[in-house]
Amino acid sequence: METPALPQFATAHVRDDAGPAINRADVALAAGLALAALAVYAGFGLRLAQGRYSEFYNLAFDFDPPRYVALLAHAEYDRGNVKHPLTLLLRPLAWPLLAVGIAPKAAAALVMAGFGAATVGVVFLFLRSLAVAGGLAAALAVLFAVSGCQVFTAMIPEAYGPAAFGIAAVWLLAVWRLADLRHGRMLRFALAAFGYGVTTTNLMQPVLAEALAWWRHRGLRGAVLPMLRYGLAVAAICAVLTALVWADVLWNFLADPVAVAKEVYWQRTKGERVGLADVLLRLVGYGVVSPRFVAVALPDGITMLDFRAPLFDPLAALAFGLWQVFWLAGAIAAFVHRSTRFLALGLTATLVLNIAFHLDFQFRGSVYLYAAHTHFLVFALGTGLAPMLRPGSAVARAYLGVVLLLVVLVGAVTFDRARALATGFDEVNITCTAPCTE
Repeated sequence: METPALPQFATAHVRDDAGPAINRADVALAAGLALAALAVYAGFGLRLAQGRYSEFYNLAFDFDPPRYVALLAHAEYDRGNVKHPLTLLLRPLAWPLLAVGIAPKAAAALVMAGFGAATVGVVFLFLRSLAVAGGLAAALAVLFAVSGCQVFTAMIPEAYGPAAFGIAAVWLLAVWRLADLRHGRMLRFALAAFGYGVTTTNLMQPVLAEALAWWRHRGLRGAVLPMLRYGLAVAAICAVLTALVWADVLWNFLADPVAVAKEVYWQRTKGERVGLADVLLRLVGYGVVSPRFVAVALPDGITMLDFRAPLFDPLAALAFGLWQVFWLAGAIAAFVHRSTRFLALGLTATLVLNIAFHLDFQFRGSVYLYAAHTHFLVFALGTGLAPMLRPGSAVARAYLGVVLLLVVLVGAVTFDRARALATGFDEVNITCTAPCTE
């Protein structure tokens, strides 16, 4: 099988210590898109921070914003847990904001908006790496920016915004390394540690992406030894960082491993589980186009908002249907085109593994809260037709028209839902003392 050409902005002579030398115009446009997204996300996040949403657990999507507001901006905080072992290392990101007098909830919202904005820039560079024309790549990045899952994770203090950024960066690096293994030789370790630190299960994605690159260039047998070395190095880095953050807990583990093991076990998710159809809808179906909120009664008198049913008004139904056709056509095209086939295989395998994992790993029927772990995978597959289009052709112009139509439709739906969430918790009628139970 032929090796696909180097990314459009890669140099012919690759430095061993870095990724491709990126065209300055692409960097500038990525930064511009990120800044525009930052303005939108910050607006929603700051408006949400004016209310009481971030004072309680589970008011929407089973998210735990009080934990992350405290982690980022309060004097007293939890370091994370076994599922989010290194989130403490995100804390310095809020220090400059707090230093200039920004309130804790607002500072946490701005950190999340920053991660969301950076993700949009990474998505643009991902598409340019696949030689998608600049204007079309920008339009697709805007579509990603206004997609439902992206907006919600960029306005709510949680682990999912940073996780989404890390996942997008992993697959950008995957494109570079599928072209040439000398790209990102150090960055691959940093992204693996970041993925593990934010959400342990997301370590799967950089490992699969790295294995894909070695398989592409060396075959299955030739990939074994490099992957063993990579795995040992990543394990050592993660172990050292974990020991630094959790030294006292590790000491307690050595003193009483049974008690600590029980505590870790009881952090497993509990409650009802939904089937495959619901998991697919909530992880794949609702990531771009959001349905109407469903109210879910929880203990302590909390009514949680979630996306649990295909309740679409006419505009949202049109956006949802058009996106599904667009996405399926793109996913098929990604497998058909030889330059994206390996990438499509890796994205699909990772998506399938995530879906299979969440058939069991659910929390009382809440699945949409994990959509940030699959959102980029779905979107990247959905753009699979774009690299095949000749710039300026009639087909490319028609495709761009569909993308722009989706931007308008999806943006209208997403902003309506985000506005409702941002303004819906100015007052809450809850009897328990904040933050209530998780």
